[in-house]
Amino acid sequence: MVFKDSKPTNVFQALIPSIAVLAYWSALFLLSGLRADHFIFGAVILILFYGGVRIKRLRDFLLPLLLVAVVYDSQRFFADYIRGTIHVIEPYEFDKRFFGISDSGTILTPNEWWQKRIHPVLDLIAGATYLIYVFEFLLVAAYFRFFLCKNDTLPERARSMMWAFFVVNILGYITYYVYPAAPPWYVAEYGFGPARLDVQASLAGCARFDEMTGLSFFKEWYGRSADVFGAIPSLHAAYPVLAAYYAFRVKRLRILTVAFSILMAFSAVYLNHHYVIDVILGIGFALFAGAATDLAFALTRRQLSVLSQQQALERNL
Repeated sequence: MVFKDSKPTNVFQALIPSIAVLAYWSALFLLSGLRADHFIFGAVILILFYGGVRIKRLRDFLLPLLLVAVVYDSQRFFADYIRGTIHVIEPYEFDKRFFGISDSGTILTPNEWWQKRIHPVLDLIAGATYLIYVFEFLLVAAYFRFFLCKNDTLPERARSMMWAFFVVNILGYITYYVYPAAPPWYVAEYGFGPARLDVQASLAGCARFDEMTGLSFFKEWYGRSADVFGAIPSLHAAYPVLAAYYAFRVKRLRILTVAFSILMAFSAVYLNHHYVIDVILGIGFALFAGAATDLAFALTRRQLSVLSQQQALERNL
């Protein structure tokens, strides 16, 4: 996780990024999944690795994000083969039992309650929140890495933050297959019957944002969704909480990141993309990923410090 300023020691090492990108393109081609944006993605990787020392910090900063992108996109090729039993009614019943809201004598889940109270202003706010949630996380991490460098611990904290992003995504993806769960929009459209694997990801409440703004962002994004049944945990809720976890020590960021986390939690439920339990678990996953990654970095620093001291003693002998 800690990268040193070093040049490749031989030709083979220098060619590793090119070989990796060519292998990536070839695999996608053989699987009939190669798109134009994959060429752009590969070109970005090559620029980051061969762009010289000046962009090394940017490369190290973006590496966890690039790895997440590759893992996420690849799931469409194997998701249906490793996924466990899909849970359709269980998350719904859980939310109805523990977070249910009485409405005209009927107990509704928070999702159902909000679907009866949609409003253009809420659509705009929630849609915009969904639109920028990844960028919010990256902006906070970039602020640590590139602008708050006077404190020696902050660049290290940015590295930890980006690798925590990788960790929370991998944990989330694993959970998607261990406990695949249908989102609330699926239940609203298809009911509680056996899970349908032919269903495409729905925009749900985000469709109202696209319609209001004339944009097609969510249509494009969810058209490329890797897994319909990846509702638990909510990574939409996890990213802002992870940003707040790392930003909490910086007073000027604390209120903004916590407020955005709360807004995202609301948006996930209001837009009918996640149950409350999905959001709660997403928050838990984020806090765990942040704490575990910080611990891993601290142990690594300690080991490197001990090793450095031992080497210094050996030189003095």
